[in-house]
Amino acid sequence: MLLLTLTNGEWIAIAAVFLSIISPLFILVFRSGALFERVGHIKDAVEEIKPDVKIIPVIKEKVDVLWASNVVRPGSPLMLTDRGRQILQVSRIEEFTTEYYQEILGHVKEKNFQNPYQVQEGLIGIVTNYKNNQFCKNKLENAAFITETDVDTVLLVSAINIRDKIIADLGMKVDDVDKFDPHKSPESNSKIQEG
Repeated sequence: MLLLTLTNGEWIAIAAVFLSIISPLFILVFRSGALFERVGHIKDAVEEIKPDVKIIPVIKEKVDVLWASNVVRPGSPLMLTDRGRQILQVSRIEEFTTEYYQEILGHVKEKNFQNPYQVQEGLIGIVTNYKNNQFCKNKLENAAFITETDVDTVLLVSAINIRDKIIADLGMKVDDVDKFDPHKSPESNSKIQEG
C-alpha cells in the first residue's frame, strides 16, 4: 500500500537511486564480458605461439655457432681464427687467464669432466662466468673495448687459449677432443680411434 501513496517526486527519486545502482552494475558486467573476451583471445594467441617458442633454443644454438665462428674455427678441437688471435694479442686477456688460472683449473676439477671434449665445453662456460665477477668486470670490459668486441667474445678466446694447458694439467690429450665430440658421427669417431 505504501507504493500507491508515493508522489511523483518520490517515484523519480526511487528511479534515480535504482538507476544509479543498476547503471554501474550494467557497465561492470559489460566491461567484464569484454575483459573475458580479451583473455580468451590472449589464450588463443599463446596457443598459436607455443610451437614457435619451442624452436628458440635451436635458433639460439645456431646463432651462438655463427657468433663464435668469427673468432673460433668450427671443428674439434676448436681453434682460434686470425680474428681470435688478434683479440688475444690486443686485449692482453692472457694476463687475466694467468692471474686466474689456478682458480679456473680448480673449477674445472670440481666438475669432474670425463674426457677432453667435456673439458673444452665446460671450460668455456666456466671462463664465461667470470663476466659476473665484480673484480674482473673492469678488466674484461676494457679488453672488449680495445678489441671492439664484447666481453663474451674475449672470454671465449681466453678459454680456447688456455684449453690445451688445462687439458694437459688434467692428464688428458688435446688430440682426444675429437674422439669424444658427440656432434661427430660414430663412424668418424671410430676412424679417429683406429688411426
